[in-house]
Amino acid sequence: RLERLQRIVSKLQMESGLCEEQLNQADTLLQSDVRLLNAGKPPQKAAEIERDLDKADAMIRLLFNDVQTLKDGRHPQGEQMYRRVYRLHERLVAIRTEYNLRLKSGAPAAVVTVPLGQRPRQELDEATLRYLQDLLAWVEENQRRLGAAEWGMDLPTVESHLGSHRGLHHSIEEFRAKIER
Repeated sequence: RLERLQRIVSKLQMESGLCEEQLNQADTLLQSDVRLLNAGKPPQKAAEIERDLDKADAMIRLLFNDVQTLKDGRHPQGEQMYRRVYRLHERLVAIRTEYNLRLKSGAPAAVVTVPLGQRPRQELDEATLRYLQDLLAWVEENQRRLGAAEWGMDLPTVESHLGSHRGLHHSIEEFRAKIER
């Protein structure tokens, strides 16, 4: 049993590295297209960015399944692997958010910072609706995780869960700041 779980840890380490590379590539392409957009030129790599983000999303879902197997098997690295995959998920959400705000909406970065009261009301287009659905899914997923969170029976387990909760709290604070912006 322990050997099987250790193989899952090795697989998680390798695949999370690949996922991180996928996210780096998407971010590099996104920044390149944002520069083009800010220069008044049309983005060139939107389809490629979306494909990379979708691949990373699929990888992260599989990684979370493996993490759950580790946690169910009470593997000592389960929580560490969870935090690693969760950070990948946060990065995916951040890149997708920037992609949706800057490229899919077709708006230059300056438009994003205009206060809500001064923005013209526009119909919600498909990209905006998908973005809002992604945000809602993120909120619902985190609510589900918080509801299912265990606190443990001993101090090290409680401290581990508290660390995870603080990480989630930090993510929520960053999310709040983005919404306010």
